[in-house]
Amino acid sequence: MSSMLFDHEWQFLVQMTTRIYYCGTYAETCNTYLQQIRTVIPYRSGVIFQAGRDNGQVVLTNPISTEEINDKHDHDFFIEGRYPHWDEFIMSPYSSVFRQSDIIPPGKWEKTRVYRDVWQPKEAYWGLFISLVHKDVSLAILGILREKGDNDFHTRDIFILNTLKDPLERKFYSLLEDQRLLGRSGAEKLLKTAASHSLTKRETEIVSLVCAGKSGEEMCQSLYITHATLSKHLSNIYAKTKVKNRTQLFALFQ
Repeated sequence: MSSMLFDHEWQFLVQMTTRIYYCGTYAETCNTYLQQIRTVIPYRSGVIFQAGRDNGQVVLTNPISTEEINDKHDHDFFIEGRYPHWDEFIMSPYSSVFRQSDIIPPGKWEKTRVYRDVWQPKEAYWGLFISLVHKDVSLAILGILREKGDNDFHTRDIFILNTLKDPLERKFYSLLEDQRLLGRSGAEKLLKTAASHSLTKRETEIVSLVCAGKSGEEMCQSLYITHATLSKHLSNIYAKTKVKNRTQLFALFQ
């Protein structure tokens, strides 16, 4: 299967993963993914939702789309009607990649109410999705779509998304943890304070982990860096913010 990709495509996927890794917010991560994935998988439109569960039901929020967003319309676009077997992917304890055509044959798909009332008005027919789930926690749904006159997504496209699935899962879980630990207003304040001190994206990530109470070992594991690299970043942060230790750094950003 790996022979389906050229060397330059592998290099692009590595670069794409790096770009996504350095994104600082949910919106930036979504927009980067939607822009970058088009280079290796052509598509007409794309949309990403944060995913959650409430009393056994799927809840989709915070849509980021390649088109103009209308929150209610885009929610209805994905969850109105009955999607055969969709819950099996979204409610799964692990991440997965799936095509709409693998769930229901195209001939049968055209006869469904959800296609006629929801997908067809959006000129969407073929769909390729990643359902991101980390340790049985639903994170996001990433979808790219094509028109009926286009070809369906190929097994090569599925292979590419499966290659990106694990790093995307880690990234979206990290964003969820940051949001949960700091709160939305706290995250916004942290970003503003970091910008006022000219901190880099990596330095801002480290500050967010410090504020979340992470140990040095946990920060190294989360960021895939050595203790020496972490110490160097912390020294730069202390110099820019004019603090002497993590306690003072925490106080500054809180």
